[in-house]
Amino acid sequence: GLALFLPSTAQAAQSKTCHITHFDCSTMAMVRESSQDWEIVQPTKPAWDSELYDQIESNKLLPCQVRIGDKALSFCLEPKTGLDAEAGRLAAILSDNCRTCMHRIPKFAQFLGAQGKHAAFCQEVSDPRLDEIRRMRAGCGTSKNANDYKLIVIDAEFMAKYPVTVGPFEHVHFSCDQLSPDDLAAKLKELLPYLNGSFENRFQRLIDDPSSLEIIEKAIPSLARPDHWRSVTSWALEFVAKAKGQRWAELAAHAKFEIMIFAMLTGRSHGSIHLDMQQAANLVDFMDDAHNAAALRAMMDDRSNPETYQVSRVAALLRDKCVTSSCTVTLTWGGEGQPNKSDLDLHTKVNGQELYYGNKQVGKCKLDFDANASKVEKNPAENISLNQVGTFEFRVNNFLNRDGKDVPFEVTVRKPGFNEVHAGLWPSKRKAGNFIHICTVTVSKKDLEEKPVELSEAEQKKLSNKEAEWERLFGEPKSTVASSKDLDLCLVQRGVQGKFSPPKRGAQEIFSQLLAKPTPQKSSLAERCQLETLSGLIKYVTSTTCTLEVNPRNFVPAYVTRLETKTDVLGRNHPINVYHRKNEPPQQPRADEPSTVRFDGCWGLSSRASVHGFVQVQGTWFMVLQGAKLPRDPSWPLGAGMYPTHLTPELHHHRSKWTSFHTLVTPRIPDSGVPLIGSALVGFPTYQFLLNGREISVRCD
Repeated sequence: GLALFLPSTAQAAQSKTCHITHFDCSTMAMVRESSQDWEIVQPTKPAWDSELYDQIESNKLLPCQVRIGDKALSFCLEPKTGLDAEAGRLAAILSDNCRTCMHRIPKFAQFLGAQGKHAAFCQEVSDPRLDEIRRMRAGCGTSKNANDYKLIVIDAEFMAKYPVTVGPFEHVHFSCDQLSPDDLAAKLKELLPYLNGSFENRFQRLIDDPSSLEIIEKAIPSLARPDHWRSVTSWALEFVAKAKGQRWAELAAHAKFEIMIFAMLTGRSHGSIHLDMQQAANLVDFMDDAHNAAALRAMMDDRSNPETYQVSRVAALLRDKCVTSSCTVTLTWGGEGQPNKSDLDLHTKVNGQELYYGNKQVGKCKLDFDANASKVEKNPAENISLNQVGTFEFRVNNFLNRDGKDVPFEVTVRKPGFNEVHAGLWPSKRKAGNFIHICTVTVSKKDLEEKPVELSEAEQKKLSNKEAEWERLFGEPKSTVASSKDLDLCLVQRGVQGKFSPPKRGAQEIFSQLLAKPTPQKSSLAERCQLETLSGLIKYVTSTTCTLEVNPRNFVPAYVTRLETKTDVLGRNHPINVYHRKNEPPQQPRADEPSTVRFDGCWGLSSRASVHGFVQVQGTWFMVLQGAKLPRDPSWPLGAGMYPTHLTPELHHHRSKWTSFHTLVTPRIPDSGVPLIGSALVGFPTYQFLLNGREISVRCD
């Protein structure tokens, strides 16, 4: 708002000026040339305080440090939630509108260094604008949740990213005498995926139960293969000691990162794989499942047996992939730091036809999942389910040896009451197509019959306790197709569509306008470039009146569900369910393997479907199609959205039962709102849309 102060007649006679003042405290002068004329002058620019800038330009950085021998890794934490736009405005005033400093000041203001204290703008100087930025950042860094922060390694690369001089000018910067050595920094950056939150539950379990770790350590000398567990247990005890008896939830965020970084820079690692961290999953299992010292030793000996360990590893893999067949053959490679980049393929013949990645289903047998075809995985695996009687010869091919070296692999055969592991090696000089014969598997009618499993008394007791916990925490899980009532949609701004009414203009007027052929306004370069990316298209169609349509045959069907349980046991309760192959239940969105199915007539869509809007779910854009309905055809089996990664970490021991509910529970249709049925925009580089009737192609960004 503006406040206008008019001078009195007497004042006007003495002065030729009066003022209009913004309520936001910037001043606009208005000069009176005569009693009738006024001139509006642009707002006066706030004076730049160069002395203040000189005091805050250089910031002595005191980072957190983790000592490894005679070296130290330096780091800071940056909250993932940035300061609001007001901080940018204040930074512009402090830096005299310097673009580089306007970017750096709000960013640096949030950095947390040694002891979790702010690392920048801590000089003993006061200024209203600087003090406001300090006030805004006061809430940053109070969260103890490690997932709320981004790790910033303070090394030569960091200093080069934010140099003192850009162009001919100096800018706000850090000075630091404690840079991380190049070797430590490079090693940690390779292992950063372990610090993105997916392994936090493992850290928490080990930190919170050091007594159990000590019992595991005492059991090692009496084991059949003590060396198998000695390294990982010693490594775990060493980093657990850094907590000094505090529980994980009690530690500040910077203290958690200090422990996690120490763990990553010690122990055994190979490139981007930390072998001890991988093996530590067994330590957590021992803590959960060993009910006494004798049971602990039995479990440790069983897990260290190469054959039984591989079988249990494969069983967990198939469980997570929702494979339910009783007869499976699984190819794995790249574990424990071994070469993992090559594209190995599992082949067999069913009824004389080749079953492999190029022909994924023959009869009732199918290739459940493939690996490393287009994107390299850390722990690649392939599985073939044998769901019919017959004899099958299995072979392995190295379609593409990206490793350029010998590639060890294992093929695990599982049938009711029978497990067998075949170890193999693909020599580096062996040519693709020169298959290695692995084994012959015979499946009988008896193998395909489901049999009741007899449990021991201890197993029955454990199962009973587990079921009681399930009933108390989960109850009867429910799934409903999510709607616009559950999540905020970015709606396509379509024009209001009402009933048709004849034009009120005369025929001659309408004809004259047609002859005039007005030249349509050409879109600007910025608008045309904006429409080249998915995010730009979404921004445009949700802010500009337009029509947006798609050909459903170009898109993969999917839907979002809302999950309900008795208590809050889910890390997220709005999963996206995407179809990857027909006749199979939907899965979570995958960027590594494009889906092979598209919408058909079962989904209630015409050849040109209107886009109702977009919603972002866990970082993935989901497109909602108007009029789409869930199919009732058996070739599109419905899934409720129960995936193991959605459970909170402390309830992962229920993941087998939870994932089984994915196909046992049918999602209900919501009572109100627009159902979120459409397509997850992931897995493809570009997508085709019809914007105002014109076909455009947008790329994912």
